[in-house]
Amino acid sequence: MRHQPFTRVDGVGPPLVLIHGVGLDHTMWDLVVDRLAEIRTVVRYDISGHGRTPDQPGERSIDDFVDELLCVLQAQGLVRPEVAGISMGGMIALAASARRPDLFDKVALLNTVADRTAGQVAGLRERLAAAESDGMQVVAEMAIDRWFEPDWHAEHPYRVAAVGERLCSTDLVGYLKAYRLFIDGDPLMPKGAARISAPVLAMTGELDVGSTPAMSTALAESVQNGQARILNNLHHLPPIEDPDVFATALIDFLEREAQ
Repeated sequence: MRHQPFTRVDGVGPPLVLIHGVGLDHTMWDLVVDRLAEIRTVVRYDISGHGRTPDQPGERSIDDFVDELLCVLQAQGLVRPEVAGISMGGMIALAASARRPDLFDKVALLNTVADRTAGQVAGLRERLAAAESDGMQVVAEMAIDRWFEPDWHAEHPYRVAAVGERLCSTDLVGYLKAYRLFIDGDPLMPKGAARISAPVLAMTGELDVGSTPAMSTALAESVQNGQARILNNLHHLPPIEDPDVFATALIDFLEREAQ
């Protein structure tokens, strides 16, 4: 699946690659990119079948998404960048770091899954079946219900609407390919994580029911140099729920580890 994804670059400084979650695109980072771009060259891209990157023929493997990330690094001339991926983006970042331990200077696994229970997997498969039968509108409705509290939704209608519009406009075929892989996970995990020697931040929201604090703790413990951080009162999309808290926490990791 060798192709060049849509990529956007902002800022100055050491390179930081951001990988979005399934169903979303590079714009999910819009509320934090200005702060990050003050200290980093921020490279955002759309994974296959999302945003402005067309779906590629055939089914998906995690290695396809790793290869796509490598294409971005090559096209931008990036050598040992930092990488931060959220949800499925975290799965991609973890997979790339395990397969190429020399590749990244620092790794942030944001709201990233590990060791799902049978009940959690069953819930994912139910949502997959709903998407297959009813399309992206139902995906958007279910995601908004899971990701945002009603009170927060009422206070931030434009942010929620933007997420819903992005989900609804995502290519269904590309989404389903990615979501099936998201459910199946990476066959090299969890053992493969032990190969990662770069500093790793595993960070999630206190109230994230899909990518739980226990999962972030497990991820931090599975690598050679990991730390877990839990963001109080946040859920699955901290860069959108509380951009300042999220950006401060990520920058703290990037700058502190750089010293």
